[in-house]
Amino acid sequence: MSIISSQGAKVAAPGARVFLCPQDCPSPAAFYGSHHIHFICFSGDGSFMCDGVRHVFGRDDLVILQGDSGCTELAFPEDFSCKAIAVPRGFLHNVHNGNVWVTSGFLQTKAHPVTHLEESEKELLLSDFASIEGRLARTGDFGRQSLYHSFQILMYDIWDIYDHKAVSSRLSTSDDAAFIFLRFQELLKEHCGSERSVAWYADKLNITPRKLSRVCMEASGLGASEWIGQYTTIRIKELLESSDKAIEEISDEMHFASKSYFTRYVTRVLGLTPSEYRRRIGAKSRND
Repeated sequence: MSIISSQGAKVAAPGARVFLCPQDCPSPAAFYGSHHIHFICFSGDGSFMCDGVRHVFGRDDLVILQGDSGCTELAFPEDFSCKAIAVPRGFLHNVHNGNVWVTSGFLQTKAHPVTHLEESEKELLLSDFASIEGRLARTGDFGRQSLYHSFQILMYDIWDIYDHKAVSSRLSTSDDAAFIFLRFQELLKEHCGSERSVAWYADKLNITPRKLSRVCMEASGLGASEWIGQYTTIRIKELLESSDKAIEEISDEMHFASKSYFTRYVTRVLGLTPSEYRRRIGAKSRND
């Protein structure tokens, strides 16, 4: 697979692209769905809908459109300009090897897809974009590893910004609440394949389900059950996309009562049956 960089030169997989709008394309919307998109807005006020909420962005805002988040009504005005990076779905998870903080970071940005950047934060991320752009054409083993490392730096820088803006500031008055929230994340990473009850996680933390839900809401804007659902969905997608296991095997691994119940669950959260989702992902991979 090859793509065209913002300079017009062909580069090798992983299929990422760093580009300017409108110089290289009218808006980042052309990549939405097949890619995760990160862009820093230079001018123009735009908006989009996600999970029934309208998000508005403008100058010096970082916008993150995860390819599977179901955003609609993407609107970019005529005076819109930005620097953007589009990354194929699944690539960033592979770069980070499934670390617990990665899943937490992805969900933080999904819950808060727009955040305003201070000048120093904007310059830091633009520097990260430039580092990635400068390495896209490097196809050797060491060059690819340096590219992966650049992506890791970008995502850790973004999550560090979010950690201060979206989570830590809300928990600054309670070290106990911060510990509960972060320990909950660790438990989710370890057990989301088998445990989907708020009560189970609350018991492990020696608190009530009500307190766990309150801490999660205060920390992130999402309740404990929503976090469990998000982690479970991510795990299901990983298994459907990257493993050759039969649907029934995945159902058993995820501790669903039956294949039919697993199919109903997946259909409810993804809008497709497991087999349909696999066929769609396969078609996208062949088209990329």
